[in-house]
Amino acid sequence: MAKQRAKYTAKITYPLIVNGRQLPYQYSLEDSADLSVRAKAEKRGYSHGSTITGDGYIDGKKIKLGFVISGTNQADYNKNLNELLRIFYQRDYKLSTCDGYYNVACMASCAAKWIKGYKGVKADVDVTLLLADPFRYADEESGKAGPIINDDGGATVTVVNMGSVDTPLTITIIPRETLSDITVRHVETGKIMRVADTLLTRPAMLTVDTKAGTVRRDTYNAINAFSGHFLTAKPGTNNYEIKGSSTGKIVIQWRNRWLA
Repeated sequence: MAKQRAKYTAKITYPLIVNGRQLPYQYSLEDSADLSVRAKAEKRGYSHGSTITGDGYIDGKKIKLGFVISGTNQADYNKNLNELLRIFYQRDYKLSTCDGYYNVACMASCAAKWIKGYKGVKADVDVTLLLADPFRYADEESGKAGPIINDDGGATVTVVNMGSVDTPLTITIIPRETLSDITVRHVETGKIMRVADTLLTRPAMLTVDTKAGTVRRDTYNAINAFSGHFLTAKPGTNNYEIKGSSTGKIVIQWRNRWLA
């Protein structure tokens, strides 16, 4: 007979923060590593093996927070439970724990079970949250700056993504005078982005947000000056070769993110 694994019921004492407000609860965090990848194996005709279909991206996921809610009587218990649910029953908020934060879309469900001997006044309460964005994010952004030079060799900026999944970048280009053409090549993938903007003259700056897919010279839309790929940083070391028509500075910013 298989031995049943004991359930871990201890509550975490690390802070739990919603939109900057620290909550006065101990909690347990479950299911944060439950992932679903959009990929499926289809039978391959007249040969061994399978063909993989799907884009390979991660679906949204759910995480579960466990609490113990109590009161001096049934009415006090109901008041305390409703205060807890009021916090989590909202849309699009930031949930921070001891090692990063999640972007919560909404509450998916809640379940309460009376603790034996405390019916009406004390219960285990599980709140399940729906994450349309399945990742856990670092609290702080990381950044790396480097020069833009106009010789054949160019310059290289190295970025180390400490997360477990590729992350989008915010790339800021700061010309020394006029910088009408710049190319950034991600060495590890060979992907290239190019910005050819004759109006990029000091003190203007150009920002490429590869998550939002936007290109702006200060506040102006400069997407028509962009060509190529919106670059990302793979987990680990990433090298970006920078070449420009003249000199300047480039700043690459990113936020580490994890699958669990």
